[in-house]
Amino acid sequence: MSFHKQGLYAASLSEHYALIAPLAGHAELWQLSPSILLHKWQHRDEKDGIIATAISADEHYAVTCERNSIAWWRIEDGVLLSVWSLPAIYSVTLSADGQYALVGLEDKAIYLSLAQGKTRFAFPHDDVVTASALSLNGLYALTGSKDKTAKLWSLEEGALLKTWQHYNELSTVAISPNDKYAFTNAALGKSRLWKLPSGKLHKQIGPERQTILSATFTKNDNYLLTGLVASRIDMWTVKTGKLKKYWRTKKNENWRPAAASVLALNFNYNDKKFYSISSNGFLQRWRRR
Repeated sequence: MSFHKQGLYAASLSEHYALIAPLAGHAELWQLSPSILLHKWQHRDEKDGIIATAISADEHYAVTCERNSIAWWRIEDGVLLSVWSLPAIYSVTLSADGQYALVGLEDKAIYLSLAQGKTRFAFPHDDVVTASALSLNGLYALTGSKDKTAKLWSLEEGALLKTWQHYNELSTVAISPNDKYAFTNAALGKSRLWKLPSGKLHKQIGPERQTILSATFTKNDNYLLTGLVASRIDMWTVKTGKLKKYWRTKKNENWRPAAASVLALNFNYNDKKFYSISSNGFLQRWRRR
């Protein structure tokens, strides 16, 4: 399926929904099967549009971010619950229940209570926070920054637990569903799996230089999917760090060499199939085996 031929700026996936940000400047929430447009959301800046999106794991809430504002939506009826002005947003992710957002800003990430409209914790960095992740059970926050570090934080007390140094700015971070592993990738750099809670390096995966824009684990933590900037999806065996399989995503025209970035990935409930969304607007469903 193709959402928008002109392309997408951002996208998120959950079990039953896709939240996309076309270059036109609004956001659209789609039901995956059958494919139905449920809501079309616009907030403030029609010119620059949506730059980041997220859907809660329970599929009750979503957020959309423009560069200087964040909006909180209820999925059931599409109602706008609240909107806040924040300076220079770069990344966002939602807690499993949709009540908190981890928002990456110019020199920190904030853990924002959406119901109260208050910052519970601020997680400092020395530069822009380009990537963020939250654990499903609410134990950890993971942030990645242009300052070339990924940092693991406690959501119980807001304390810094681990700092992982990289050689380039962080592109993508992820936490496995059972909190056993964290994943980090630096742009044009190394991809690493870390053991939690020890923070020790588990495996370095893939080549020395790659940029990953999306990553997700199976629900049993056995496999990791990564989406690259060059129309490719890789599946890794977490225990060994070895590449198990890879796929090439669809191009607009097969005869053109142009590639599209993989913006979002998500497994279905039994981990046997998964969806991908690429920057050229294509939604695809894949079999894991």
